[in-house]
Amino acid sequence: MSYYAIAHLLQGEDNLDGSKPSPSGIKPEQLTDAVYDYIYRNKAYPVDCMIPEETLATFRKEFRTWYPMSLRVSAKDLIPNHLTMALYNHAAVWDDEPELWPRGYYTNGHVQVDAEKMSKSKGNFLMMDECVEMYSCDATRFACADAGDSLEDANFSRETADNAIMSLFTELEWVKEVTKIEEELRGDGEEMVFMDKVFDNSMNRLAKETDKAFGEMRFRDGLKTGWYELVGARNSYRDWCKVSGVKPRLGLFKKFISVLAVIMTPITPHWSEEIWSISGGNGFVVKAPWPVLPDEDKLMTKQSTCLFKSLRQFRLTVQKSKKKVTKATIMVVDKYPDWKVDALVWMQENIVLIDDSKQFMGELKKWTGKLSDKKIVKNVMQFVSFVRKEYMDIGAVAMDQTVPFDQGELFGGSMLKYISSQLNLNEENITICDIGKDGVPQGCKNGDQVGPGKPAIFTRI
Repeated sequence: MSYYAIAHLLQGEDNLDGSKPSPSGIKPEQLTDAVYDYIYRNKAYPVDCMIPEETLATFRKEFRTWYPMSLRVSAKDLIPNHLTMALYNHAAVWDDEPELWPRGYYTNGHVQVDAEKMSKSKGNFLMMDECVEMYSCDATRFACADAGDSLEDANFSRETADNAIMSLFTELEWVKEVTKIEEELRGDGEEMVFMDKVFDNSMNRLAKETDKAFGEMRFRDGLKTGWYELVGARNSYRDWCKVSGVKPRLGLFKKFISVLAVIMTPITPHWSEEIWSISGGNGFVVKAPWPVLPDEDKLMTKQSTCLFKSLRQFRLTVQKSKKKVTKATIMVVDKYPDWKVDALVWMQENIVLIDDSKQFMGELKKWTGKLSDKKIVKNVMQFVSFVRKEYMDIGAVAMDQTVPFDQGELFGGSMLKYISSQLNLNEENITICDIGKDGVPQGCKNGDQVGPGKPAIFTRI
């Protein structure tokens, strides 16, 4: 790899076979070990060297400018041979300058098409220029980013490329529409309402998560946060505005367009330039700095996560009902009963065991065996198993004993109209019940599923 740093000076372009003379006027027989030591190892200029020192100094400068190699991208099958030997070679040649050794390797698997190995006999063999011609450059890059980044074989999905064309076009048209109706949107002088803040906070969080993912070369994860989740956050905000009769905030839409254009530039540069230009961005988007945004408001994220995750569960409950649901009660509670709090405290004290299912459950049985109320042992075992599974998904927040916001306010008030539209129910037929104060509604069988930040819905026909 060190040769790459000087190849353009020594060999030149389009001269792989060496049939053309060196652009620096150097002949093969002049390249002695002493010459290479001068270039690569900072040794003295060789005595009786036929190459001017000024020329060799340029070579040395090029090498010292571009080394150490910060990243070498290659395939996983080269790990046990070429890439490993490159480490040995660097350590041998620059044994006194370890700072010149490779800084990192990034390896990937092979490329499949629609989850199958590429084969001309199967008709799924794709060349890059064919993909660009068929799907466009940006849609091809979109599908490549979505194909995967690990050592597992990447999967180029033609359906993803097709869908990318439509998604990019749809967003482009939406940006054009927003620029036409700016005067119809809510000005930035008005106070931000809750859903304004949720959308704004989502953009701050997702931009930072995308930056982290791209920095670690996790392009699929970056695409997930920087496109799917970001566009999804805009869609949720837009839907809420429509249902609630509130005009979208112009500044938030402008921020969304700017953030989306910049963070999608590594994947869809041409599309990003187009919407950057349409929305009035300065210069070229490829030269625009990464968005500098406020830190995520974690409490706001917790509230919005609770809201939208609960809404998904509420919709499923309503859809699964065999008879048409006409009324619903959203049950909330600020804190767990004492026996659940005790169980959570025990889990936190034994957190080091939680990854080992067998040992964890063994210790749990010993602990529940000491409980004075034997009637709740079964409930404790089920509750701890549920929380442990949730902990594996979302982390320590699953063990929170209380909720740091007003759930009644989150699901009631101005939000009730939006919730009713999502559940296809009349707003007046949805009630909020704090089971910690009012008890579980009569006839409800799932009241024990309610926890802090984990509401449940009780439906009636």
